[in-house]
Amino acid sequence: MWISTTEAVARLADIHLLGENQAKRVLRAGLAGAPHRAGSANFYDAEQFEKLLARPRCAQQTLDRWQPFIARVGRQRPIDLDAPWEEQAVVMAPAWHLPLLTAFRIDARKPVPFVATLGAWAVFTADLVGLDRADLRLEPPGKWAAEFTDTWLPIGNGPVWTLWGAPVTTPLRADPLSANYQAEAADERRRRKMASVGHLRSLTRE
Repeated sequence: MWISTTEAVARLADIHLLGENQAKRVLRAGLAGAPHRAGSANFYDAEQFEKLLARPRCAQQTLDRWQPFIARVGRQRPIDLDAPWEEQAVVMAPAWHLPLLTAFRIDARKPVPFVATLGAWAVFTADLVGLDRADLRLEPPGKWAAEFTDTWLPIGNGPVWTLWGAPVTTPLRADPLSANYQAEAADERRRRKMASVGHLRSLTRE
C-alpha cells in the first residue's frame, strides 16, 4: 500500500507535531523510504512510513549516560543521508557560534557524542572532539552511536542545538508511544500557540 505526501505530512503533524515544511524535509530525506512517483505526485510505502512512526524515543538512561550534543539539521544544511560519513560531517561541522560556557563544557568533556536530528529522528552521529572557532571538529563515532540508531530525541521545539545535561528552558517533546501522549501533545500544542502569540505581540510592539 502507498501513502500520499499529503497524508504523510498530516500524520507527521498529528503524531510528531511537525510543521508542513519540516515534515516534507523528513520525507525528502528518505526517512520513510524512497518516494514512488505517479504523475506529479509522490507516494511512500505505507509499511516503511509506519516503521518510521514506530521508532522509539531514545532511552532516558542512554541520554543521561552519554549526555550528547544534539543538533537540528536546519534548512541551511542540505545533508545527504546516503552520502559517506565524511561528506555528511563536512555539512554538519561549520558555523555553530556556541556560547563560551558551552564551549568550556565541551572542552572539559571531549570527546562528546554528537547526534544530528531531522524532525527529531537521529540521522547522523559523530565524536565532537573540539572547536575551531565557530566550527566543530568531528570524528567518526564510537560504539555509543548504536544506542541512538533508529530512535528519536526529545529535544524541545525551538533550539538549534541542545547539550544534554546542561540547564535548558524548553520542555521535552511529547512521546507518541507514551500512554499519556494525547495529554502531553495537547500541552505541547498549547505551549506552541502561546509562544507564537507572544512572538507576534513582540513584533507588533517594535
